[in-house]
Amino acid sequence: METESLVIPATYAALRVPAERLRKMLLTAHIPEATIGECELALQELLTNLVDHAYNGDDRKMITVRFQLDTQSFTIETVDYGRRAQLDLDEVGMPDPASLSEGGYGMALIKALMNDVRYENEGRRNTWRLVKLFQTSP
Repeated sequence: METESLVIPATYAALRVPAERLRKMLLTAHIPEATIGECELALQELLTNLVDHAYNGDDRKMITVRFQLDTQSFTIETVDYGRRAQLDLDEVGMPDPASLSEGGYGMALIKALMNDVRYENEGRRNTWRLVKLFQTSP
């Protein structure tokens, strides 16, 4: 099992660093490009949501990002101390395209890309856990 952890400021510029680390880790493990792209997009959507919603763009705040890779799955975990997420993951779905909504796609996209998405709040600590299962040959 391979793990990596980093702490980044809650800025758009800093979001590139975990995405680059994710890509390098998965490429080294010979994970297919399509799977890497899905994990990368889910990570970017999640981190953008944290910058925008948990921290309201406060670039003095920090986000911890952890990756865990084994032969069957890849896990992304983030920890922040921002505002609590106000959503029910079971109710999250794609917005109606006819509404031309500018937002609201991020969490639905994350759920579509990953096999398991969980959110936990303990006091001021918010933890997101995204899991991508790897397909195994029969």
